[in-house]
Amino acid sequence: MKELLIVNNNMKVGGVQKSLYNLLWSLDPQEYRVTLLLFSKVGAYLDALPETVRVAEVPGPFQLLSKSQGECTGWEAIRRAGLTVISRFFGRDAAIRLLLKRQPMAEGAYDAAIAFLNNGSKEAFYGGVQDYVLHRTTASRKVVFLHSDYQLSGAHHPENDGMMERFDLIAACSEGCRRRFLEAMPHMADRCVAVPNCHRMDEILALAEQGEVTYSPDAFHVVTVARMTPRKGLDRAIRAVAAARDAGSPVMLHIVGAGPMWDSLHTLVQELDLSEAVCFHGEVSNPYPHIKQADLMLLSSYHEAAPMVIDEARCLGVPILSTEIISTKEMVEEAEAGWVCANDQEALNEALCRVVQDPQALAAVRAHLLQNRANNRLALERFAQLFV
Repeated sequence: MKELLIVNNNMKVGGVQKSLYNLLWSLDPQEYRVTLLLFSKVGAYLDALPETVRVAEVPGPFQLLSKSQGECTGWEAIRRAGLTVISRFFGRDAAIRLLLKRQPMAEGAYDAAIAFLNNGSKEAFYGGVQDYVLHRTTASRKVVFLHSDYQLSGAHHPENDGMMERFDLIAACSEGCRRRFLEAMPHMADRCVAVPNCHRMDEILALAEQGEVTYSPDAFHVVTVARMTPRKGLDRAIRAVAAARDAGSPVMLHIVGAGPMWDSLHTLVQELDLSEAVCFHGEVSNPYPHIKQADLMLLSSYHEAAPMVIDEARCLGVPILSTEIISTKEMVEEAEAGWVCANDQEALNEALCRVVQDPQALAAVRAHLLQNRANNRLALERFAQLFV
């Protein structure tokens, strides 16, 4: 049995945390004894973890890396604000070095320590999981998971490159994510492997049957599930729907999610006179009924690593249209799960119009997905190879 220490900042709702949650449920407790070490024991996923996973909290100053400024009070808030200023003007590494001086070593002996969250921008007071695993654990093997486009996310800079070189293995969440990393760090080809995200397929199928979500039969329903940030390109999704409707297709767009662009996206809908064509569902705890009822899943992102919603849509038999990002070739095209278009507004408009007007192609993709459900076989095989 392998003794694993998996380190993360918290278990709040987010893509990395969801990937970790799914992995913990997918691992065989007869093969792995897992300790989950968090900078802060908080988050929606925390109470739903498998009973076989031991959960611990990091003592000491690294707890500050798991909280936003608004979540801190008193002296803690002052310290975090000071570290944020240091990061902005002198780099994140300067702030981390200050924290490490007072951070005790992790307890216990493990076959491997895994940093599940990779660092990003050198100016942001964020991350620290890689630093903790390298400097405060004694495992014989150290692995870092890569959940981002290494170059476009801002992770590619000398300080972080040097840190990556100190890990025994880098586990990228897709082949595309691995390729992008190796464009920046080609000398690490023998230490970087692709380990796809796991999913709780049975849970997705069960949750999709819950709730009272129904869509009208007299429209073509497109769904997008995303946080409302500029990177997700939701304004492009709205404009693409406008183009499809101008071409005569009765398209309805369902946006599941919330975020800082909520007001601006509502304003855009008003400006384009799409109030009856775009439905804002807000942040929901169970998005799967919305996905299952849709005719098409739409991803309009400028850049991402390996969106988990792609495999979730595949599991539910919903065809996908996505802008081209680093993982869509393998996750959409090679999986015969839908279509990928160039990453610009005109291409997205044209692709959506074309897909909506081809019901036979849509039916063929849906049938293929229902007959070839997504599964965790490859992900678990690749995960096991990390410890051979």
